[in-house]
Amino acid sequence: MLKKVLTLVALTVLTVSMSISSPVFAEASTAKKHKKDVRVTILLDASGSMVRKVDGERKFDLAKQEVFKFAQSLPKNAKIRMSLFGSEGNNKNSGKAHSCDVIRGVYDIQPYEKQRFENSLNGFGPNGWTPIARALESAKQSDKQLHKGTKHIVYLITDGEETCGGDPVKVAKELHQSKGHTVVNVIGLDFNEGYEGQLKQVAKAGKGHYYQASTRKEMGSIFTAESLKLHE
Repeated sequence: MLKKVLTLVALTVLTVSMSISSPVFAEASTAKKHKKDVRVTILLDASGSMVRKVDGERKFDLAKQEVFKFAQSLPKNAKIRMSLFGSEGNNKNSGKAHSCDVIRGVYDIQPYEKQRFENSLNGFGPNGWTPIARALESAKQSDKQLHKGTKHIVYLITDGEETCGGDPVKVAKELHQSKGHTVVNVIGLDFNEGYEGQLKQVAKAGKGHYYQASTRKEMGSIFTAESLKLHE
């Protein structure tokens, strides 16, 4: 009787082991794992107008601190990338070409590491024009090597519309139609209530949401809600 029981146990273990090592099981496990993967791209406006103050603080500094908190709250398996637009040149005609042409990647796609992430903005501040379309083009880098099921969410944080002649609505649509089916969320900082302009169209084209933030508290609430979604 004992010999029969031991034989049955051995057969059961062997069957389970073969199932786990089978390609079908491996594929299912991989798909499940991939389904949870998250890529986040932060596009932060560093144009000249971000020097203006909200709640006694420069809009750029306010947004920067809220982005830091948001990044810290991301799921452990998330990878994040951050770029600045408008940080180069100046907001006069003499600096327009350079400002519109350069998107400053400050944190490449990688897991969040607090010190490195926060240090990535050292030495940068609001300076130039607002090349939103080119910034969104840079977000396409995050679509590379995405596998099925990966979430890629872009957060565009700005206090103005495109000033460099690009078409951010078109690029947002292209991003969503790309391999990663990227979602483009837009946070309009310090816009008047009832704003119906270009930024809403960008979010709509990117199948995301347009959020309006007039204070640090409002921006913090937006990022808290978004963080909860990413943990679902």
